[in-house]
Amino acid sequence: MRFIVAILLVASGAQASDLVGPVSCRTCHAEAYRIWAQSPHARAAQSLSLEQRKAPLCLQCHSRDEQRAGQAQIEGVSCETCHGGGRFYQPAVVMRDKELAHLFGLADPTPSTCLVCHGGAQPSMKPFDVKEAMQKIDHWTAPRAARKPAAGLPPKASSMLAAWLKASP
Repeated sequence: MRFIVAILLVASGAQASDLVGPVSCRTCHAEAYRIWAQSPHARAAQSLSLEQRKAPLCLQCHSRDEQRAGQAQIEGVSCETCHGGGRFYQPAVVMRDKELAHLFGLADPTPSTCLVCHGGAQPSMKPFDVKEAMQKIDHWTAPRAARKPAAGLPPKASSMLAAWLKASP
């Protein structure tokens, strides 16, 4: 009986992951997905040998989310490695409001996000240049320029919800 309970607890934990996988992001962020899919990040796990694929030290950067992915198909460095697990901020109604998305877990990567794996201890022959690296993976400049805030419109319900959630203790 204890064995069955243990299996159920492990199984429920695997399904309770906050990750949704990069294919889920592609639905609304097709261009960002295209840029990511062609990048070394998408193939980071594939660059490891079979022996390295079993080493936690290697996986902590080359496939950081794979161990906690649950049912999501994640291999390599995916959207959620940098932006946080999308289970709660992924719905379109949440993503339409940046403040609400942040309240539900969306993270904006910073140079320190990159330095977790690309810091001084990484086994690379070339020093890591954050500015150069950010330009290589830029998937946000063009979409942000295309969006223009609508002036004079009443606040969206999601913005009001974000304000309410922020004010709640």
